Amino acid sequence: MTNRVVWKNNGIVSLKLRDNLYTLGQMLGKANMRFFNIKSIDGNWCNIDLDKIEPIFTLFIGKVVLQNLVDTKIDDKTVKPNLKPLEKHWISANINYDGGPLFKGGDLIDIGEDVNIGSTQGNIIKQNLSLEADREIIETHELTNIYGDNHVSERLLNFFDTGKDVDALKAEVFAGL
Repeated sequence: MTNRVVWKNNGIVSLKLRDNLYTLGQMLGKANMRFFNIKSIDGNWCNIDLDKIEPIFTLFIGKVVLQNLVDTKIDDKTVKPNLKPLEKHWISANINYDGGPLFKGGDLIDIGEDVNIGSTQGNIIKQNLSLEADREIIETHELTNIYGDNHVSERLLNFFDTGKDVDALKAEVFAGL
């Protein structure tokens, strides 16, 4: 694994999930990465237009993802970035101050057009989302939490092994999901 990748908006990286399983991520803004439904057995990538590959999810990520999962930065100009802008709507998890689980539900927020905005800032669109009333919103929007390498790796491995995208943290935030 590479130890140092310089962050560049729209830069593309190859992530090694395990021997014989690589995928691509695209850096967005200062702290987001979009992951795609594409895999390789050797991490060699060419002639790929990520606008034509389905994104799996986009997350706020910690530097540890670059340090521990990125195998190489893709410099091949035939690998083209996805041009879709960063998602504006996210779920900000609410801290549970009453004891018990760390999180208790969340709010749908709009982080605006500025991809450099802090992950916890944004205008509230809908407060106190519930599974009963807001399941579709919860299932189609990501959390603003900063994700580490273990979470990202487990989520991607599960997706490529089962075809299902399961966010374990979101299941903790919304009990019963």
